[in-house]
Amino acid sequence: MKKTALAILAAFFLTIVSGYAATKPRIAPPPLRVKVIAVQPGPHHVWVAGYWKWSGVNYSWVEGRWVKVKPNRAWVPGNWKLVGSFWAWTPGRWEKINIGEPKPAKKKKKSTPGLPGMNAGACS
Repeated sequence: MKKTALAILAAFFLTIVSGYAATKPRIAPPPLRVKVIAVQPGPHHVWVAGYWKWSGVNYSWVEGRWVKVKPNRAWVPGNWKLVGSFWAWTPGRWEKINIGEPKPAKKKKKSTPGLPGMNAGACS
């Protein structure tokens, strides 16, 4: 009976500890690694730098890589930010590039003075 109770208590404790391990990191990620970037495979490729990923207990390094450029997009790398007492990861993303002439502003409709739903010059 004691062994069963002890096994249940140990399983409960391990469940609690494993749930705590998957929480957000409270310590900052290590400095980024310095790496010599390999030769660009083609003119339509951009380097996506490596980054530290939180694995639930500690940080693990994700290697950088070349990816194909998306038309009219620029790669914005991810970053770690301190939010309260935890560190939060914002993943990298492709952002739209504004190319060419800006679009003309839309004209606002002139409103006529008077009560809503009534024509200004109409009398009843």
